[in-house]
Amino acid sequence: MNLDELRAEIDRIDKDMMELFKKRMHVSFLIGQYKKEHQLPVLDLKRESELLEKRKQALHDDGLWPLYKEFIQEVMRLSKVNQQ
Repeated sequence: MNLDELRAEIDRIDKDMMELFKKRMHVSFLIGQYKKEHQLPVLDLKRESELLEKRKQALHDDGLWPLYKEFIQEVMRLSKVNQQ
């Protein structure tokens, strides 16, 4: 593949990620509504810890894990902002 083809592939991936991000933010908003209705805190450290461990196991790539961990932690941070 040449550089233009690789960049086009990145563009396609970014578009897919954007659609998934929108879906995740919609669901996180609904979770936020549920938490407000049931007087639950937005922050759930146990859930976050469990999610990170599950994602680490599913990734199967110790070299990429530090980057993916940072990525998913940022997505979780944004989800919490969206819940409020």
